[in-house]
Amino acid sequence: MTQFYGDIKSYDIHTYWNNNNANERQFAFNLREKVLKEFEKEIADGEIRVFKFHDKPIGPHPLNMWELDFKTPEMFVKLVPFFQLNHGKLSVLIHPRTSQGDLKDHTDNALWLGHKLRLYTGFLTD
Repeated sequence: MTQFYGDIKSYDIHTYWNNNNANERQFAFNLREKVLKEFEKEIADGEIRVFKFHDKPIGPHPLNMWELDFKTPEMFVKLVPFFQLNHGKLSVLIHPRTSQGDLKDHTDNALWLGHKLRLYTGFLTD
């Protein structure tokens, strides 16, 4: 199995929507459903974990979101292009998990699709 560059252990992808906008919420829900369908085998095999739909902001996340994570470069080359082509107008945070800490991983080491959101970094540690 191929490893990530450096000390990257895995990646998280957070997809955000404004709960006051019914269209955004539905788009985010549909995108999650599309992930569940298109990556059904990888999810069943434990290569991707998809988490629940949060209808209120939690932790450092300023908007409602849902999250998935994965641990292999093989999933990176499938999931990142998937989100690039399917995120619509939603903001998507893609960040690694490294020994550098949550703060650096969620900010300096992060990639964004759509509009970059300002995270509540007080929740994050070095």
